[in-house]
Amino acid sequence: MYKIIEAPNSGKYPFSHSLIVGKSCIIDTGAGEKLASLRFDYVLNTHWHEDHIAMNRIGRKVLAHPLDAEAIESYEEFRERYGLGDLAKMFINFEFGSVYDVFEDEDELEFDGVGVEVLHTPGHSAGHCCFVVNDEAIFLGDIDLTSFGPWYGCLDCDVRDFAASVKRLMKEVESRDINLAIPSHGNPVYGKENIIEALQKYLNKFCERDKKIKELAKSGVDPVGKGVVYRKLPEPREIYLHFEKIMVEKHLTTSLDKFCQG
Repeated sequence: MYKIIEAPNSGKYPFSHSLIVGKSCIIDTGAGEKLASLRFDYVLNTHWHEDHIAMNRIGRKVLAHPLDAEAIESYEEFRERYGLGDLAKMFINFEFGSVYDVFEDEDELEFDGVGVEVLHTPGHSAGHCCFVVNDEAIFLGDIDLTSFGPWYGCLDCDVRDFAASVKRLMKEVESRDINLAIPSHGNPVYGKENIIEALQKYLNKFCERDKKIKELAKSGVDPVGKGVVYRKLPEPREIYLHFEKIMVEKHLTTSLDKFCQG
């Protein structure tokens, strides 16, 4: 019916987990060399980031949300969204390829008798999507439930949309018979209540960061590099400083009161 393909190192970047649906479809292609010998009629991409499209060549037809399709196809658009100029080349160890078709929110697809419903969950990217499989499991993509929390360091990220997407997923899980959540990184979560709890903790990260960033800014301190997002900036420091500046700026220009009060 469906099968998780675990990526190396628990899916830690630069890898991500994949999900085989039926026999003819795979969701995301970042699970490393174990995918090299596989072939599928269809690839569904949750979004455009390199650790999710790295081996799209194993599929004959790639499908994605229209807001992310161009960045899957084009280095120029990929580079533009990172905002790094040609430093973005450091993320590329794959060939860009064409997107055969697009899907929209609430589209219902079927592969070998297995149903897949699209949930457009923007924020991590403009076209980020999750997929409900047979109304019992959900592939979360980069709403990844990790202890680091949400990441929104590209120019097409939107922190308020991201928080709204997490809230939507909590409602979707509550209203359906979903008992398995498969994030792209880290471990699956089993049980409806455990999934909702994990999503709530993930949502809380937005609010914790928002409070700290705005308190620092109010006191005249630049929040960048103060451990609010990255406890310690990884190497190459220049790149991660760029991402943190974008994330901090999104908080300073956005109100999350709707999600963080009470």
